[in-house]
Amino acid sequence: MPNMKMRDVKVGEAIMYNGEVWVIFDRHEQTRGNLRTYWQIKLKHLDRGNVVEQRFSPDDNVEKIILNRQEYEYSYPEDDMFVCMDPKSFEQVFVLKTLVPELQRGFMVPNMKLSLLKIEDKVVQVELPQVVEVDVTDAPEGARGDTATSVTKLATIETGAQVRVPGHIRKGDKIKIRTEDGEFRGRVGS
Repeated sequence: MPNMKMRDVKVGEAIMYNGEVWVIFDRHEQTRGNLRTYWQIKLKHLDRGNVVEQRFSPDDNVEKIILNRQEYEYSYPEDDMFVCMDPKSFEQVFVLKTLVPELQRGFMVPNMKLSLLKIEDKVVQVELPQVVEVDVTDAPEGARGDTATSVTKLATIETGAQVRVPGHIRKGDKIKIRTEDGEFRGRVGS
């Protein structure tokens, strides 16, 4: 793998740090008075997903890891794997469920587009789209008169996951959900 200076590494690239693969999540150049310039870097661990902040000198050497990002289509779950399909070659790839954060697994709907990050041919991370469109399969009726305040309720979506939605959402509605945290982002078509 190529070595490079920290000043040349960009957000979204992966580096080897303390013997593990980390993705550059955010970076800011800091200069304090007459002190040397340094880079304040947020690193996201590729396997665990935790984020740490670290300070680097612009001249620090780091080992850059080549990540291949490929678009796939999610097909279905099978045991402890997710089956994804390459939309060009129709080749199926089996991905460990543990590569998708547990909260986000409930937002994986068939035929959704996602990205698989690979180091050589090994899938190391699954990136879901920022927002997915899902059907509401069950939603309790809102109480009369609850329209003046921001009352929310738990609704069940097509994957079986539950999300908090406004009181006006009904069974059969198609809604947008942010995959990062399950936040309601609006009704589709409105």
